[in-house]
Amino acid sequence: MRLLIAVLFLISISVSAETSIQINGASIHDKPGYNQFNYGGGIEQTVTENWSLAGGWYRNSEYHGSAYGYARYSVYKNGPWDLGVGVGAVTGYNRMQVLPMAFPELCYSYLCAIALPQVEPSGTSVLGLHLKIPVD
Repeated sequence: MRLLIAVLFLISISVSAETSIQINGASIHDKPGYNQFNYGGGIEQTVTENWSLAGGWYRNSEYHGSAYGYARYSVYKNGPWDLGVGVGAVTGYNRMQVLPMAFPELCYSYLCAIALPQVEPSGTSVLGLHLKIPVD
């Protein structure tokens, strides 16, 4: 996973004009007992008009540290609205050392929300919130 994040970071700093800082912060679960304060941060780099790469770290819903890396495709953009789909991997969960992930993400200006459905009987569905702040 460290290699994946390093590769995403090196690609991102060399090919694009727009960099954003991700500030991870909160999640809402449909079941009790999960961490809802998911502090952390990352970097998202635009590669083309519709593609971006991201990587970072956060405190996950199971109270562990998680590293993540993903590619995101913007399906729809209109003013401050940006609807996209992300595909990548994340570490730090009890189920597996490295989990594949795919998720829809809706951003309005700097505020973004991702939706992750429940994938196992003992799990939970999650709505995650983070800020995406352009730095250039």
